[in-house]
Amino acid sequence: MNMKKIFLMAALCLPLLAACDKEDLGASDIRVPAFDYDALSQTDKYIYDNYTVPYNIDVVYRWNQGDMSSDDMRRNLVPPREEQVEPFLQMIKTVWVDTYASEVGAQTLRAYVPKVLLLTGSASYNDDGSTTEGTAEGGRQIVLYSVNDFNFQLDQIMSYAHVMHHEFAHILHQTVEYDPEFENITPAYSSSWMQMNDQTARSKGFITAYASSNANEDFAEMVSQMLTHTAEEWNALIEGAGNVEAVADLRAKEAIVVAYMKNNWGVDMATFQAKVVAAIEAAAQN
Repeated sequence: MNMKKIFLMAALCLPLLAACDKEDLGASDIRVPAFDYDALSQTDKYIYDNYTVPYNIDVVYRWNQGDMSSDDMRRNLVPPREEQVEPFLQMIKTVWVDTYASEVGAQTLRAYVPKVLLLTGSASYNDDGSTTEGTAEGGRQIVLYSVNDFNFQLDQIMSYAHVMHHEFAHILHQTVEYDPEFENITPAYSSSWMQMNDQTARSKGFITAYASSNANEDFAEMVSQMLTHTAEEWNALIEGAGNVEAVADLRAKEAIVVAYMKNNWGVDMATFQAKVVAAIEAAAQN
């Protein structure tokens, strides 16, 4: 067959191909797989109803190592047991999701929450022997560890509540910056924060040792520590700092945090503090 005939046949076929393409792409012929809610497991139904639909959060509990960060991959982590997932998520919803939704509204919360919660069954051990309860990645994903060990103990619930409120505080200040004067109150931040305990840190004007690592962590720790302690406990932490200067520095940071939350997010920290503490206590009674 000569080249002229080949080109002619190709030209004749093009209209047919185009017609087929138009027909195949017609709206009436697009096949979208139906969502079969009834086919979901009980765990997936809970996630869909309580996290995905209202807040557009994807909870990942079936994962492989490729879902983890490079740092986590070396820690030999395992996925959570499925029977642990729903009780754990109910606790997170009680102490974090529901408390914030009641303060700022579900729609506002939906706009700012991280879109992925990745649950890990095992603990994440650090080189110094300590464990990490949770980490955040760019405001888009929060990884929560030790789900298999969760059994509704009060100290566990307080720890996870602290993680969620700490990480969400980062999302808030990345959206609206806090007063730059905050980092000038105690400017001696240091990467060697692990070398001192919390009491020593408070004597230097930091609410925890981790707060002394940098200003952003200091801000998030002020928010999360305040929200997970009663008003009496919070005041005792500050007044027990050990010296007048440290107490004054902590009160100055507190004032900035309170004003920031009120002016930018409409959150009264005193009432919100009481609400979160009550939620922690309620979760511990399950």
